[in-house]
Amino acid sequence: MDENAKNGAVRLFHRRDPEKTELLDESRRENDVRAAYLIEDGGTKTVLKLAANAFTTPRRVEGWAGLIRETRERGLYSPAFLPSLRGRLAETFEADGGRYVVWEEEFAPYEIAMGRGEDEDAYRTRAASRPGTEDGSRPIWQKELILFYAELGAAHLRGDWGSSLYVRLEAPEGEETDEVEECARLFEGDLLKRFPALSDRWGEIRRRWEGIRDALAGVWPNLPSSVFQADWNDSNVLLTADGHFAGLIDYNLAGEDKVLNMALSIGTYGFCSGGGGGDDVERVRDVLALFASRYDWNGDERAAAPLLWHYLNDLYWSEVQDLEKARTEDEAAAVLDRVERSLGRSVSFDDVMGRR
Repeated sequence: MDENAKNGAVRLFHRRDPEKTELLDESRRENDVRAAYLIEDGGTKTVLKLAANAFTTPRRVEGWAGLIRETRERGLYSPAFLPSLRGRLAETFEADGGRYVVWEEEFAPYEIAMGRGEDEDAYRTRAASRPGTEDGSRPIWQKELILFYAELGAAHLRGDWGSSLYVRLEAPEGEETDEVEECARLFEGDLLKRFPALSDRWGEIRRRWEGIRDALAGVWPNLPSSVFQADWNDSNVLLTADGHFAGLIDYNLAGEDKVLNMALSIGTYGFCSGGGGGDDVERVRDVLALFASRYDWNGDERAAAPLLWHYLNDLYWSEVQDLEKARTEDEAAAVLDRVERSLGRSVSFDDVMGRR
């Protein structure tokens, strides 16, 4: 992060230079710059965050603050946002050719499930020492987080300040398509460029995929929604000293989304630990059943669940990446084989979407 940007952000929230300012995290992508600084001053710690992208706005930050209040009211922790010197939760400023949104929040007094920069072996060792569910299928904190998300779903919170960056069948702010459609476009572009002999076969697969997408789009507007933090990986999960779910940090992707999409996305993609993925239907069934203990799935959601499962699984980033690795037509055809098998797979979740 440029020094001018950092200093400009600090001056919006602090009357004098803090005793210590340490860069915690930074990411730079095209049209998306983000950074987080640990601020230590007068015996207190806070985290100052900056973002320059199409989807982070002061209104969205205010919406995140509302979701944080909802979280804290339910007995869980998320770091409260602190007002600027002008009494605002978020400020904007320009520096080095970029327009930044900046906000400051409490430093969370809990352990993070997966520490910053922690390698996989060290993480697995720590994770193994934490309590699990009775059947040993997952860490207890994952079950507790899923149940919390079910409670948020049942609350049907309104997020007119912005949608989740995990939304399907609509483009998030600053994007042209949702992630799934983006994957289909990338996959098609790569395949037709490098393996044109497979174009007819791809055309038939694409038509089947679009049929599922269009059927899902037909019921999508009727599905209930709520507001979620939406970035539930282990590096954003706070734990108590005895390994239970304490709350969440990092609301950059938070917003309104379909309850079904949140549940199926958690079940499909899992957490940093525990895997997930399209072949693990039992993980999806488990998450949907856990939701059903706190949330009443309606008829539209039951009907949409198999369609959304296909939309999330048949053609996504793993297929795009595996096609990129293909060097021969046979290797590319093998990836098409996998997409075709997934498209033809019959799934049903009716038995686990009833209240237990």
